Amino acid sequence: MQSNLQQTDELNRRYVALAKKQGLNPVWLKEIIDYRNRGFNHSQVAARTGISRETVANYLQKLGTMERQDYWLLVVGAGLIIAGIGIANYFLEKADSAKKENEKK
Repeated sequence: MQSNLQQTDELNRRYVALAKKQGLNPVWLKEIIDYRNRGFNHSQVAARTGISRETVANYLQKLGTMERQDYWLLVVGAGLIIAGIGIANYFLEKADSAKKENEKK
């Protein structure tokens, strides 16, 4: 069984790879997701991060149009990485199961 640190590292590796595949800056994406999850609007997120409002809107629009499993890996993954919660292994197993299920289709 992996340690919490190994689980978090693996989740972060997958998160970064997927964010880059989607053309998104992983650091900015984590910040945007974190503030949006806390209820801030586009302008407030932009003001707190130093990222333009238009970029914030574009990132959130991209999240809304991507495949469900990619969306959940990015949104939930960012939250787990930020929080450092040790349930990363559970999440990784769910992501693997979903990917295998989609490959069967």
